[in-house]
Amino acid sequence: MKIVLTYNEKLHFKAAVRKFTDISIDEPHSFHGTDLGPSSVEYLLIGIGGCLGTTFIYCLQKKRIFLDNLEIVVDGKLSHFGIRKRLRLKEVKVDMQYKSQGNSSLEKIDECIKEFQEHCIVSNSIKEGFPIIVNWNNTS
Repeated sequence: MKIVLTYNEKLHFKAAVRKFTDISIDEPHSFHGTDLGPSSVEYLLIGIGGCLGTTFIYCLQKKRIFLDNLEIVVDGKLSHFGIRKRLRLKEVKVDMQYKSQGNSSLEKIDECIKEFQEHCIVSNSIKEGFPIIVNWNNTS
């Protein structure tokens, strides 16, 4: 899995992944950006919510259960840490609200609620940690 980011101006980048070639990443004006897209931290939160949502829905679909509605709210709390007061995510809270269809088995939905988190690649990777290896190349 690979993405490519291309710098535009100020703090604005364009990302490309698979067939999606025009994904904006930026910071809000309050962080000296141009506010042309979500920030990297916001994309991280989107990834957490999206992964949890898709694994939950996949579990339900395997049990032939369908929802009328699912809303996921991901709230990341930023805080300053350490001597240098670097900004970091302190915690991430995820609230999932669903409305099941009338004939849905509440027992099967509860089974998915108990097991779906085990399959979310994003949240589990963050919880368990992983190395990030950065290589630099001057192309001039």
